Amino acid sequence: MSTKLNPKNGLFRICVDQKEDGRLSGRIVSQRLTAPMAFADLGDLLLKVEGVLDAQNFPQASQRIRTFVPDASEYPASVLPDGAMSEAEVEASRGALTTFQLAILTRRNATWQGAVDWMEGQSPMSFSSDLELLSLVDRHMEAL
Repeated sequence: MSTKLNPKNGLFRICVDQKEDGRLSGRIVSQRLTAPMAFADLGDLLLKVEGVLDAQNFPQASQRIRTFVPDASEYPASVLPDGAMSEAEVEASRGALTTFQLAILTRRNATWQGAVDWMEGQSPMSFSSDLELLSLVDRHMEAL
């Protein structure tokens, strides 16, 4: 029996391990993944998370790229992949510099809306676009 994705098991934990010349790198862990996914910078982070969101169709994008190719892939149901990471594995993951949890609740107007929860005890902050999320992360990293 497959487990449906929901806002609780659909969270992404971002483990930032390095900051070099202003570029952050680290790992993405989630019950949505079968293994940690490395990212080289914040742009790479956005692209990889967007790829997971599209592949799992959760949350659904309000806009889809149209195609006229007859063998275009269908978007599957919003279920956790076979062999997904356990909740305990995700909870145990920490970054060398910082760790934050990313909850993407909707994808309207070709961007993300959700909340970021800093694991260092700061209160969660909501964002209404990818750009706003990047700004929040940048400010958080400057404060460290």
